[in-house]
Amino acid sequence: MRSDATGPTVCRACGWDADRGAVVCPSCGSSIHHQDVEKKGSESTKVEECEHWSELPTHSVRTAKVGVGGILILLAGFLGITHALLSLLPGTGEDILATYGSVIAPGETLNEILDSYEVYAGLMMLFGVLAVVLSMFAFNRSRFDGALAGGVFGVMSIGFLFGAFFALVGLLLIATSRREFIPECG
Repeated sequence: MRSDATGPTVCRACGWDADRGAVVCPSCGSSIHHQDVEKKGSESTKVEECEHWSELPTHSVRTAKVGVGGILILLAGFLGITHALLSLLPGTGEDILATYGSVIAPGETLNEILDSYEVYAGLMMLFGVLAVVLSMFAFNRSRFDGALAGGVFGVMSIGFLFGAFFALVGLLLIATSRREFIPECG
């Protein structure tokens, strides 16, 4: 009594390795359900895909790339919020922005845009807040996509132009260390 499929399977009742095409276990005589075997095979692949860094062998260690990337994205978010606040507040922001504008030549054009369009400054502040909040996923190592989104928002928050570079480096560090995040199994 064999079906078309070939290859070894394990009996649920006794654990005997039977042929994949077997309908009845040769050891205990119980029936082997091929649907259960396929489900069992798919569960084993999920377990392998959902392997966390703490369950890996000792030669694969946890690196500091995610933590450093999270710090850089957090810093970029705070720089974006600060830049947006200084450009929105009349009087206080002009002196500081004029001072740093002489250090970085492209900063003058950016400051003129921010002074003219408060909407852009508001978007910078929003992106900075999102970068700060989403960088917490990098610190917790809980959601890879959330940490990547934090890096993207950190780049878009600009943050005295330094913040964009910090966020870009943090984004690259997080993107290259995907295996260190807790997988979402379910």
